[in-house]
Amino acid sequence: MRVLFLCCLLSYTCLSCSKIVNIGEPSDKIVAEEVYSSDSGAIAVMAGIYSIINSNELSAGGKGISVFCGLYCDELGLMEGNQEFQRCYENTLSADDSPFWAPLYKCIQHCNMLLKGLDGTNALTSAIKQQLTGEAKFIRAFCYFYLVNFFGDVPLLTTTDLNTNTTAGRSSIERVYDQIEDDLGNAISLLREEYLDGDAQTIVNERLRPNKWAAVALLARVYLYRKKWVAAEREATNIIARSRLYAIPTLTEAFRPHSSELIWALENTNATGVNEDAALLVLQDGPDREQHPLFVNKHLLKTFERGDQRLATWIGIDSTGDSIYYYPHKYRLAEDGQATTPYVVVLRLAEVLLIRAEAKVYMNDFAGARNDLNVLRRRAGLGYVVATNRQALLKAIEQERRAELFTEWGHRWLDLKRYERAAEVMSAAASEKGTTWAAYKQLFPIPYGDIMLNPSLKQNDGY
Repeated sequence: MRVLFLCCLLSYTCLSCSKIVNIGEPSDKIVAEEVYSSDSGAIAVMAGIYSIINSNELSAGGKGISVFCGLYCDELGLMEGNQEFQRCYENTLSADDSPFWAPLYKCIQHCNMLLKGLDGTNALTSAIKQQLTGEAKFIRAFCYFYLVNFFGDVPLLTTTDLNTNTTAGRSSIERVYDQIEDDLGNAISLLREEYLDGDAQTIVNERLRPNKWAAVALLARVYLYRKKWVAAEREATNIIARSRLYAIPTLTEAFRPHSSELIWALENTNATGVNEDAALLVLQDGPDREQHPLFVNKHLLKTFERGDQRLATWIGIDSTGDSIYYYPHKYRLAEDGQATTPYVVVLRLAEVLLIRAEAKVYMNDFAGARNDLNVLRRRAGLGYVVATNRQALLKAIEQERRAELFTEWGHRWLDLKRYERAAEVMSAAASEKGTTWAAYKQLFPIPYGDIMLNPSLKQNDGY
């Protein structure tokens, strides 16, 4: 692994108290005696983990999962002449510019460090220790979900032992998914149902720390991807039944900070407090090659049915100059008296409804699947689904997922792969982009530096 996995001394800023906390190797006596000797020290370590998730290498902005995957597939277009996003857009990644591997493993390594530190101390409040353990296992599962979907077989690191981690080979996707399920099962049993503040104990309205239901939502997604239909339906129902906590609001309210649809979101932690997806994607003065080079792909525009209010509400129009450009407008810059823009939404109820609908189709509950789809279609101002067979319903679900979840955390790209439609869609998309598609591009390359450091780590085919 990269040198970052050697766990050299790091400095984290606690998001809740702005104090600097120095964290060394988990086995270091200083860490055990100082960092894990108080609730605040352990909470600051968790805050550091969230700072990795919140970084623009993962959650938002040009290098974030949402924008990168939208550009890699067929959701976003790119202005000619932009160099920053060209290799992503043209599907010509190399082992020198591979995304996500390093920050995801960095996050996993620090989750492992935290878990070892928590396990080795008796100085913390029991409730804090339980909550932080649940959060760390949730975040580790979240990171591994994206690793296996982006890279296939990957090293499964659940220890802080440097010799083990720097020589680990690749574990099978199924083995990694087993670990994800185990971590999420533990997280569900440990996490509070309420949402907590930065002190990990005060109940708040903001949904910025994962709770029990965030873990259930991610587990439902994992079961769906593994084709465990009964389990996916069960977990999705567990969330949908919490109608006092979660509901489907209007399209305008869906992405606001206190939306009833949010299951888990990320705080804007940059200096300006601006949602970086909004800052990059919202076109207020037309696109330009450097600062705002992205716009909605024409194929995404064609996804929306006539009368779909998601097109009018979640897609903006910029007519600056001689051309008309469309852009994702789920997130808005500060407006209506808001001092900052909305949080970055990671999990929301709409996805859970779509998970349950798909699971129900495979359980031959076609009426139930239609009912779940129609909740979202009703909000979008559309008529009800009338499909009566499995093939038609699955097609309708794919359509709804694309119209509902566009430019959110790679859903479209991952759906193309799991529906086995990547070759068909991406061949056409690549042709329009002026490049070619090959099957090996469904997986991203492993960074060259990591392979050089670890002889047991083999590159994905084609790179």
